[in-house]
Amino acid sequence: MAKDKAKEKIEQACLELLNTIPLDAMRTQDLMKKAGVSRSTFYRLFPDKYDVAVWVYKKQVEEVLRLKPALRDWKEWTRVEHDYMRAHKQFFRNIASYRGQNSFEEFLCRYYENNSLRMRSNRGTELTEEQRYANYAFSVIAARSTIDWIMNNFQPDDDTIILRNEACIPPCIRCFYE
Repeated sequence: MAKDKAKEKIEQACLELLNTIPLDAMRTQDLMKKAGVSRSTFYRLFPDKYDVAVWVYKKQVEEVLRLKPALRDWKEWTRVEHDYMRAHKQFFRNIASYRGQNSFEEFLCRYYENNSLRMRSNRGTELTEEQRYANYAFSVIAARSTIDWIMNNFQPDDDTIILRNEACIPPCIRCFYE
């Protein structure tokens, strides 16, 4: 089976399963069976079910963002991301419910941090060590905020989330988010 075809089947199986059961209840064997891929094919492509779930999210959100290349700032990005998550509520409740190693929350933290660092480097801005740490800390807050928002039935509204996150931006990096 071609690599891309197998990944596509695993993606569809993951989406279907996570629309019905939480990530920690999903068995890797069930994912392989639903996708129609062998154990060796699955493990050649992914180390575990957690990587599959995160890969599915990342792939789909990057496609959403590709279709909206003119996003000007993190507030617009938050609204686009939240719209996507609201459209796939059950998937995100089920993926966010897992809190262990390789969790969606850990992924979001790294994803937010790396996106922010990439945006800064595109502007030719070199961060100090203090700013790098502050950026990491803010990424942890934003990831936790996103998980809480999902687990609280996608409440409160986007403007409230943005205001709360904005209040947590460390002073040494505030200029990066204005």
